[in-house]
Amino acid sequence: MAEEVLVMTSARRAVSMRKQLPGATVLSDAASLDGLQTRFDAAIVDGLLEDETWDRWLLQRLHRALRKDARLLVVVPPLTSLFSAIDIRFLLFAARRVLQRWWPALEPTANVRRRYELARLTRKLESLGYRGVRAGPGWPGTGRAPWLARRATVTAHKAGSLAGRQGRSWPDAEAHVQWYAKHYAAIPASRDAWLTAFPKFRSPIARPFEPGQWADARVLVLSPHPDDELIGCGGTLCRLLSVGAEVTIVHATDGSRLQSLRDLPPDRRKTVRLEEAQRVADALGVELVLWRQEDTQLRCTEARIAELAKLIERLRATHVFTPFLGDQHGDHRALSDILAGALGVSHIEPQVLQ
Repeated sequence: MAEEVLVMTSARRAVSMRKQLPGATVLSDAASLDGLQTRFDAAIVDGLLEDETWDRWLLQRLHRALRKDARLLVVVPPLTSLFSAIDIRFLLFAARRVLQRWWPALEPTANVRRRYELARLTRKLESLGYRGVRAGPGWPGTGRAPWLARRATVTAHKAGSLAGRQGRSWPDAEAHVQWYAKHYAAIPASRDAWLTAFPKFRSPIARPFEPGQWADARVLVLSPHPDDELIGCGGTLCRLLSVGAEVTIVHATDGSRLQSLRDLPPDRRKTVRLEEAQRVADALGVELVLWRQEDTQLRCTEARIAELAKLIERLRATHVFTPFLGDQHGDHRALSDILAGALGVSHIEPQVLQ
């Protein structure tokens, strides 16, 4: 049986690739992967990954399209090459990424032209469920020095033993915890500072959750972004609703800056997650309150404090579910500040659970 080969390349190079590999399936964008029914024995990604807005998402989609032990060849421009220093599009892209560290509201550029540190790309592929990952300068057999290579190759196989549900791969839990602690040190540091200030919570005794005791509860859930309420306490909410508790969910922002929404028109980015949240609320049978604040732009103001205090009193809330107070995300911190202000002026004193 002939091998099924998938080629992903730029629209400009797709025509020549179809001539070179007449039996292959040639695609020029990541979205086309979603409708494929075929599972491939081999895949080549050449001239596309560096221009993808979200390259990791392309590699994840590609993982699902491959059979077990399928071979993968990725061709990318290396960061260490002399040609990277004279590529104007790459330099402009890199400068914009640096500026976004100080101005998060800066819109991502459509003109992506990244360069790859091969060791980092290797680790990314390994984390997505590929094994035997090897990297080298140029196409196999060219023998060029890394700093003279316009292109570099990374080869791998799709691992069968790591595959989880729907073809996804499970990360190594311990390695992920170590990586997270290194790259997001401010978050555990903030948590530890909070626990130092409130030491009685450092080693709490876990108590069994008894839904029957919550039958008369009136629960207000504060969600900075649509889906935070499900990630944080979705299972608990279902159990509360099953015994007759009343639940109201506040979505503070529109969640429009989610990376997977980048290809949508700006107006659609502001509504799609709120529409999904409404469908979730309808399915659960809960009240939904939408503030529609732009993602990353939530601020603690007197108007927001008064609005939340009024809602707490209208609901006669007995419990408020909110993200952890030490959370470093700007919208999460702002929502905690709004809650603190509202509790200070409200005549209702609900129990707050983080």
